Formats: sequence, structure tokens, C-alpha cells
Amino acid sequence: MYRKGKHHQNFHRIAETKRILFLVMFFITFVPCKPQTILGTTGMMNIPSADMRAEGTFDGGASFIQKDLLYKKTYNTYLYYVSFTPFSWIELTLRETLIKTRKSKQEPDKIGFYQQDRSTTIRLRPITEGKYWPSVVIAANDIYSDHGGSKYACIYGVATKHFPIASVGTIEATVGYAYPRKKGETYDGVMGGVSFSPAFFPDMRVMGEYDTHGYNFGIGAFLFRHLNLTCFTREFSGVNATISYQYTIPY
Repeated sequence: MYRKGKHHQNFHRIAETKRILFLVMFFITFVPCKPQTILGTTGMMNIPSADMRAEGTFDGGASFIQKDLLYKKTYNTYLYYVSFTPFSWIELTLRETLIKTRKSKQEPDKIGFYQQDRSTTIRLRPITEGKYWPSVVIAANDIYSDHGGSKYACIYGVATKHFPIASVGTIEATVGYAYPRKKGETYDGVMGGVSFSPAFFPDMRVMGEYDTHGYNFGIGAFLFRHLNLTCFTREFSGVNATISYQYTIPY
């Protein structure tokens, strides 16, 4: 009986060791990465930040968007995007948002995602974060938009500062202002947010923000070196989510 009990204890020690090793291997797969907004630009949830992805980073993803968050529609929608950071001071994004319409004049009763709204963002970072000052980004959504036809069309500026707290984590604060081509659209006015990344899991962020129209709360994480996930709610009235794949080209 003694030998059997000792063998049983050894078995549990081995199993526990394997579980610990698995967790260690799981967590070391996380690498530093800048998360994306629901529109695909670097930022929090629905507001951009003045962070930039690493030079040479490609990001491609898709988002599920609750009604009223972006387009003030009566239905939920989706978008997909590609983003590229050729240098540390510039970021380029192209996205397509699905719009519900009638299929055709011949089939007016068929309603579905038959149209897409194409949108672009160009972001420039003239100031990089230092010990005593924040990083600053100026950007434009849809600079080619005719008479503000795009819901995203605006210019904006944001500043971001990180505050490391030893053995606790890092607080990130962002504040900015967006001037739309047409009042009352997606971004219009003051925006800002705060996120916290714990020291034991630096690639996870708990976030809260004001996106010029409402308050969002959520969480994001970067997994397995390439997978970026973000999930949040607009004032607890619905769920939004983004998933993307990131890859940095070495050059």
C-alpha cells in the first residue's frame, strides 16, 4: 500500500510539472505588440492611439460591429481590413465595411450585405514618446472623400503616454481630438482612454475609453506571436469584437 501511495504521489507530481511547463510555454509565446482598433488602426477599442506597430508589420483582420457604434444603423455589421507600417512613423490602412441594401431593382425584397463602404487611414507620427513627453500622431480618414460622403471622413490628432509601475504593470493614457468632414459622424470631438497591462501578462490590456459618442469597456490580448484579439461593449448594450493576424517582415 505504501509503494502504491508513493507511486500515486509521483504520478501527480509529474502531471503537475507538465501542467506548469505547459503554462510557461504558453505564456512565453506572447511577444510585445501594439493592438488594433475595430477599424484596424493602432489604438484601443474604437479610438486610435499615438502608438505605432513595429516597422515592417503587416496586419489583416475582421471586426463584428454592433448597431449604432459606427454607422448609426438598425443592424449589426462587419468590416475587414489590411494595415501596413512600412516605417516606424507611418501607418496605412484600407478597410471595407459591409452595408445592407436591396439586392437589385428586380429583387427588391432581398435584403443583405450587397454593398461595401471602402475607407482608408493615413497616420503620421512626428513625435516619438520620451521620458517627459508623449508620442503624437496626426492622421486622416478618407482624405479623398467627396463632400464628406464617408462616415469615417475626418482628421484627428492623438497623444499617448505610458506609465510603468514596477512589478505591477503599465498604464497607458491617450487623449485626442477629431474634426469630421460632416458633423455628428463616426468621430466628432474629444476622445480619450486608459488601459492597464499587468506585469504578469504584459500582452493583455483592460481598457476604458470615450470615443466622442459613448463609453466603451473591454479587453484585448496578443497570442501565439501573431494573433490579436479585442472584445468590448458600448455602455453594456452590445458586443464588438476584432480578430487579426500580424506579421513583421524583417528588413
